[in-house]
Amino acid sequence: MKRPELLIKENKKSICLDKYAGEWVAFANGKVVAHQGTLNKLMKKVERLKRKPSVFLVPKKKEGPYV
Repeated sequence: MKRPELLIKENKKSICLDKYAGEWVAFANGKVVAHQGTLNKLMKKVERLKRKPSVFLVPKKKEGPYV
């Protein structure tokens, strides 16, 4: 059975997160604004943004979806 794509829905638009599997992602203004392998690196990268993004870990492809 094929694993479904990892998507996030923003308004009426879906954004595929498959290419960020296993990484920390910062999401703001309806798009991915940064991604890094560790949370510390990501926070350093987004600290200068005017609007504070939502930050979350995208599961690895072999992991199941978070509930």
